[in-house]
Amino acid sequence: MAEQAGYEIYVVGPDGDDLPELEADGIRRAARLALEAGGAEPPCAMTVSVTTAEQVRALNRDFAGLDEPTDVLSFGAEDEPYAVEPGEPPYLGDVIIARPIAEAQAQEAGHSLLTELQILTIHGSLHLLGYDHQDDAQQAEMRAREAAALEALQSTER
Repeated sequence: MAEQAGYEIYVVGPDGDDLPELEADGIRRAARLALEAGGAEPPCAMTVSVTTAEQVRALNRDFAGLDEPTDVLSFGAEDEPYAVEPGEPPYLGDVIIARPIAEAQAQEAGHSLLTELQILTIHGSLHLLGYDHQDDAQQAEMRAREAAALEALQSTER
């Protein structure tokens, strides 16, 4: 777990295992910048899980009715944030990333796996905040928020 600018961002691997620290830190940074770009009011918390394609496919089938793999899924709090213990920040939800798909997309795009994980984290985090791409106007707004978060991410990594 890491608390950055009032955001608590948990990063886990398959079955709740830890990810390498460099990877986890990069994902946390991307999530924080996405929350900032998306206008999330701190304090709040979320989880990014990097897991298998099979687990993501099962979630996609069970919750979206699509029996196919995908790169990233977001499961946000529906009407209200998830119940939390007293003193804990509101919980926004979970971003689930299929590592094998991220690896293939990184190779195809010619950038590192970490960069792809950060791109997917930003995209999924914005979904937790209610951004979507169902029509042209929504897509333009979401892409603008993604671009702002990516630009901020690139400037922090120089």
